[in-house]
Amino acid sequence: MKRESNIEFCRIVAMLMVLLLHANYFSLGGVDLHDIKLAPLDSFLKALSEQLCIICVNVFILISGWFGIRANIKGAVSLLFQVFFYHILICCLVWLGGGTIPLKTIIIGFYFGRPYWFIISYLILYAITPILNAFIESATPRLVASVLISFFLMEFIYGWATNVAAFNGGYSTISFIGLYLLAQFIRRYLVKVQNISICTNFILYLVFSTLPVGLFFITGRQFNMIAYSSPFVILSSIFFFLAFNKMKISNRVINYFACSALSIYIVHLHPLVYQYFINFMNIAYNALGGYGYTMFVIIFAICFGICCVLIDKIRIFIWNFLCNSIINKTLSNITNIINSIYSRVGI
Repeated sequence: MKRESNIEFCRIVAMLMVLLLHANYFSLGGVDLHDIKLAPLDSFLKALSEQLCIICVNVFILISGWFGIRANIKGAVSLLFQVFFYHILICCLVWLGGGTIPLKTIIIGFYFGRPYWFIISYLILYAITPILNAFIESATPRLVASVLISFFLMEFIYGWATNVAAFNGGYSTISFIGLYLLAQFIRRYLVKVQNISICTNFILYLVFSTLPVGLFFITGRQFNMIAYSSPFVILSSIFFFLAFNKMKISNRVINYFACSALSIYIVHLHPLVYQYFINFMNIAYNALGGYGYTMFVIIFAICFGICCVLIDKIRIFIWNFLCNSIINKTLSNITNIINSIYSRVGI
């Protein structure tokens, strides 16, 4: 599939938002009523920054849903290889630097710990997309709309208002399923929504991002505002994505960087890295203060992202070499074995 630079640019911005998000509440802690009374303007800007960036994960899933995932074994192995590559690389660098690596950390890196929840949830989504694709292609628009309305009503009640474990605030495959189908539905049927101008989309993104922060400061209640399942976050994500979708961009540099964007997430949330990341951000915040820290984090995110992308080109080279020499042949043999088993059992 030919890469569309406007969507690839959206992917890059969303990944940088992940870094900015984790440099805020994740590292420094959230805003409470005491913070608002003590420093109302700083607290508002901190909360607004979190709300503007919390859309990042939803945007990634909307991109996948917009173009549709054509799941295969090689795609899943490619994602796993990317995670394992950085796990091995980071462990080796720590060991060469004289650091100690707990056995638990080594094991976690291969079966994914809590920081890599997105990888697990996305892999499950990846595995079931053939079912989702078959449904969206065969169902009537009204049936899909009814399913989506029912789904998001349940998610808003049980995944946002009451935060039942099944939805986990949107940190789950269940939430990804709804976003995937929603993106497919908008692309196939909601032409009027697609035709909203770039400017209007960005304004709506800012409105739905600012609204929950304003409600928090007026009422003192947070309304679970930074949950991925929040209606404010979902609406902000949609309009943010649609703004980029309306852009007309063709740029090889953007495409070059975008295909390695996931490396930014994998590296800074590695079990041996993220605690250093948190400590570093706290030191920077204490030294620079709110406004200086904001500028620092933006520059840091861009520089960190460029470094990760350049390193990832080595990973891509190794992956392509392994595909040509080992992986393609191995996967072909596995596919033949699976087909043979299916034939024997009459499937």
